[in-house]
Amino acid sequence: MRLQKSWTIAKKDLKIYRKRRSLVAFTFLLPVVFAVALPLILYHVIIAKSAPPSTVVGLISWFAFFFMIISALVPLYLTSYNLVGEKVEKSLEPLLATPTSDGEIFIGKYIASFIPVIIGLWVGIFVFYSLIDVTTYKVIGYYYFPNYGSAILILIGMPLAMLYGISFGTLASSRASSVQVAYQLGAASLLPFLVLYVLGEVQVISLSSTENILIISVFLLIATVGIYFMSKAAFNREKILTLWK
Repeated sequence: MRLQKSWTIAKKDLKIYRKRRSLVAFTFLLPVVFAVALPLILYHVIIAKSAPPSTVVGLISWFAFFFMIISALVPLYLTSYNLVGEKVEKSLEPLLATPTSDGEIFIGKYIASFIPVIIGLWVGIFVFYSLIDVTTYKVIGYYYFPNYGSAILILIGMPLAMLYGISFGTLASSRASSVQVAYQLGAASLLPFLVLYVLGEVQVISLSSTENILIISVFLLIATVGIYFMSKAAFNREKILTLWK
């Protein structure tokens, strides 16, 4: 596999993304919106209900897990354009006609989606951490962030959730006939995160547990690798050009 070929594909996609304001806005504004909205909700709970420190800490861990969900959600919007978008815009055929392997194409698509998403999410998570510390310091008596668990979330959990979303979105994009259908199919990948969040809400599992975040990350890694190979197996240059209408 020639990574230079993948990087060339990634650079082309990044240029396309920059021209689409909706993609840029979704990638960078959504994490910041959540980063501001969640501390505001927490502040309202603290002021309106005089929540005890233990409740506040529990809410912080639940809200922090939101960023793993967002990490899988945001790439879906970008990856909806990965393959089916190029088909619609008549730029896929020239790419498939080049001596570029399927693996090089997929890695290039992954890189193009990962770079802007990781930047947007890291900006969002740091805004979130800062606002949470300002909001909750007087209640719990210390700055909740940074801590060991937050480092695991930023460096392991969120990147793997992003790769999971990218791989699932790319698979959907390779099989769908329109951008809207690809996004809808990719949205199914969020179901495991929603189930985990509900289990955390009813206290079946602890979302503040570093061990649980690591376990979830391991499953995300396994799923990402599996979906990547599924995407390559399902990707057929000849059929994709004749069957997509």
